[in-house]
Amino acid sequence: MAKTTFAKRLLVSSSLIGGAITAQAITPAMAQLDQIVVTAQSRAKGLQDTPISLSALPAEKITETGIQKSEDLQFLVPNFTMTETGIATNLFIRGIGSGINQAFEQSVATYIDGVHYPRAQQTRSPFLDLERVEVLRGPQAILFGKNAVAGALNITTAKPTEEFEGYFLGSYEFMDEEYILEGAVSGPITDRIRMRLSGRYRDANGYVENLTLDRMEPQREDWLIRGQVEIDLADNFQALFKAEIGEFDVMGRHIEVIGEQPSIAPGPFNGLTFSQILAGGFGASPTVLNTTFDGKRSSNGDFSYNDTTTYSAALTWDAGDFEIRSTTAYQNFDYNELCDCDFTGAVVFDALLQEEYTQWSSELRVTSPVYDHYDFVAGLYWQTSDHDYFDQIAVPANSILVPAINAVSPGAGNLVPDTQASRQATTDGDIYSAFAQVNLRPMDRIELQLGGRLSHEKKDGTRTLSIVDLDFQPLSMAQFGAPLVYANLFGITSTNLANLGPTGAFFISTLGELPVAGSLKETRFSPDIKLVFDATDDLLLYASWARGYKSGGFDFRANNKLVSPTLADAFQFGDEQATNYEVGGKLSIGNTAEINFAAFYTKFEDLQISIFDGVLGFNVGNAAAAEIMGVEVDGRWAVTDFFTLSGSAAYTDFEFTDFRNGQCYFGRTPDVDLTGDNIPELCDYTGNSNQLVSEFQGVLTADLHYPVFNGYELSYVTDLFYTSEYDASSTYDPALVQDAYATLNMRLGIGPENGGWDLALLAKNLTDKQVLQYGGDLPLAGSTFGAKGNYSFFSQGRTLWVQAQVRF
Repeated sequence: MAKTTFAKRLLVSSSLIGGAITAQAITPAMAQLDQIVVTAQSRAKGLQDTPISLSALPAEKITETGIQKSEDLQFLVPNFTMTETGIATNLFIRGIGSGINQAFEQSVATYIDGVHYPRAQQTRSPFLDLERVEVLRGPQAILFGKNAVAGALNITTAKPTEEFEGYFLGSYEFMDEEYILEGAVSGPITDRIRMRLSGRYRDANGYVENLTLDRMEPQREDWLIRGQVEIDLADNFQALFKAEIGEFDVMGRHIEVIGEQPSIAPGPFNGLTFSQILAGGFGASPTVLNTTFDGKRSSNGDFSYNDTTTYSAALTWDAGDFEIRSTTAYQNFDYNELCDCDFTGAVVFDALLQEEYTQWSSELRVTSPVYDHYDFVAGLYWQTSDHDYFDQIAVPANSILVPAINAVSPGAGNLVPDTQASRQATTDGDIYSAFAQVNLRPMDRIELQLGGRLSHEKKDGTRTLSIVDLDFQPLSMAQFGAPLVYANLFGITSTNLANLGPTGAFFISTLGELPVAGSLKETRFSPDIKLVFDATDDLLLYASWARGYKSGGFDFRANNKLVSPTLADAFQFGDEQATNYEVGGKLSIGNTAEINFAAFYTKFEDLQISIFDGVLGFNVGNAAAAEIMGVEVDGRWAVTDFFTLSGSAAYTDFEFTDFRNGQCYFGRTPDVDLTGDNIPELCDYTGNSNQLVSEFQGVLTADLHYPVFNGYELSYVTDLFYTSEYDASSTYDPALVQDAYATLNMRLGIGPENGGWDLALLAKNLTDKQVLQYGGDLPLAGSTFGAKGNYSFFSQGRTLWVQAQVRF
C-alpha cells in the first residue's frame, strides 16, 4: 500500500508540473526539426527522402519511452502488432503475420545490423544499446537478406566511436518491482582500432498472482552482452567484428482462464463448468475455480529458458567512389520450455518444447556513387541453416485424465500414466539469391527505381512422433496399448500404431502415418518498381508496385492429417505471395513541420495459417486469398524550439476473400466439408478480417525540452495510443474480442543541457488498461468434457518507473 500511495503522489505531481511547463513553452519562436536518418534503402538517407512507408525511432526516443523489446513498439507504431502466445510469438504488419507453428518463417522479418533473425521467438530478446529501430511496412523484397512479405524490423545497434564515450542507465519500477541496468563504453584503442562494449541486465517480479504456487508471474530475468571491434585495415578498408551472447528467461505466464460455460455433454458432468469438473469431480486444487479476469491465475508452473549467440564480421572497402561491403554472420538460438498447457492448476498434462536453430549467412553488396542520372545497389546472398525441434505432451501419474478415461472406458486410463507423446522435427535449408536496384533519373525531379531479387531455396524436412515413457524409453508391456488412447482421445498419431493390429491400422488411416519426410525446391523472382517525383523542393511523391514471397516448409506441430488425404500431404505447406500497390508522399513545411502519407492495396495468395485442431495440436495450411487496403499518415511539428508535436495514424481494411479452412471455436457449428464425406469439419471465415487487426490505430506525442534554472533542461514527453476493437483469437470467438481502448504514457525528466546526466519519472499505461492480447479455446475443456472455456493473455497494467542515466 505504501508503494502504491507513493507512486500515485509522484504521478499527480508530475502531471501538474508537466501541464504547467507545457503551457509556458507554447509560444511563437523559430523552430527546426532534427533530421531522422534511415537505411531502409541501403544508403543512409533522410526519412523525408525515402519513398517507403516507415516509422523510425532513434535511440533517444527508445530510452525516453522505456522501450525494452520489439513488443513495446506496437504502442508507438500503428499497423505493427506483436504478442506472445502459449507456445509461440505473433508479429503482424498491416494485418499480415505468421501463426502458431515453429516451422514458420516470419512474414514480418527482423534484421539486426543487416543480419536476418528468422525465428519468431528471437524477437522476444531485449533491446540493447541501439542507434535506431525502423519499422518498414509492405513487402521488402530487394535490399534485405531474405524476403519480408509483410514488412520488416530494421534494427541498427550503436557502433564504436572515434572519441571515448559511454553511458549507464538504471531503471526501477515501483508497482511490480522490476529493475533494469544497462550501460556501454566506446572509444579508440589505437589510431586504427576502436571498440564498444555494451551490457544489460533485467529482473522482473511479475504482475499476475499464481494462486496455486503462491507466487507472482511472469518472473523475468535476462542479460545481454555485446562486444564490437572496428579496425582500419587500410585507409579505405575497414572491418567490424561483433560478438553477442545473452539469455532471456521467464518463470510463469500472464495467462488467465475466462468465459467458462456449463458442460453440454451428457453424463455426470452436464451443467458443470470445466473448473467445477476439475475441482469437484477430480479433487483438483480449489484455485482452479478462479476463472474471472482479476490478475490471478491457477497453474502448476511454466518456464521459458532462451539462449542466443551471434558472431558477425562486416568488411567495407571504399573502392574509389564505390562501396563494397561483405557481411558474414553465425547465429545460434535455442530454448527449453515447459507449458502447463491445460492452463489450470489441475494436474492434466504438460507440454515441453525444445528448439535449436543454427544459421550461417553471407552477403556481398556493391553500392555505387550517386551519379547525375543513375545509381545502383547490387549483391549476392547465401544462407544455410539447421533447425531441430522437439516437443512432448506428457501425462503425469497423478493426471486427472487417468480417472476421467477410466470412467468412460474402464482400464484404458491405466495405460497412460507417466507416458508422453514425443515428437521430433527437423529442417535443413539453403538459400542462394542475387539482387539489384537501379535508380534512374531520366529528367529533372523524376526517379525510376527498378529492383529485383532472384532466390533459389532448398529445404529438407522430417517429422516423427512416438509414445514413450517419461524417460523416453519404450513402453512397458502393461502400457503397450497407450498409443490407442492417445489416438482416440487426443487425435495423436504415432509410430507405435503400426504394431497395434487392426485398431492401430484404423487410426493410421484416420489420422495419418508416421514418420514423414519431404523436400522442396523453389526459385522465385521478386520485383519492386517505384516512380519517385520531387514535385517541389519540399514535396516528394511516389508510386510503387512490389511482389514478395515467403517460402513454404514443413509442419512441425500437427498431431494428425486433419482434412488432408495423407499425413505426407499435410506435412508440406506452400509459399505465400503478396502483391502490393502503394502511393504516398513526404511533405516538408520549411524546417518546422513534415507530413508523410501512404495509401496501399495488398493482395495475398496462399496465406500461410496455423489451425488449432480442436484438441491439442496445430495444423498448417494455406488460406486461399486475402486483400488489404489502407491509409497511413504521420507527421511532426516543431511548435517552438522547445516543444514538438508528432503523431501517426493508420486505417486498415483487411478481408479474407477465400478462407474456407478455418478452425471453429467450441460451440460454433462447422459449415465446410473439405473431405467430401458430407460431414462438415471446418468453418468458413471468408469475408472476415484477420486476428489482431484493428481497423484504426493512432499515436499522438507531445515532446517538451525546456531550459530551467541555469544550464539545466526539463523534459516532458506524453504519448497517447488508441486502437479500435480487434479479434484476439484466430477462431473469431466473440468471447475473445478486445474492445477499443486508449493508453497514456508520460515521462518527466531533468538534467543539464549538455546531457551529462538525466533523472526521470516514467509512467506507462496511465489509464491502467489491461487488455486482451491473445486467446483461444481451453484445451480439452470442450473436446473432452463438453464445457466451453477460454485461456487469455492480458497485458500489464499501470507501471511507474524512475530512470537515472549518466553519459560520459
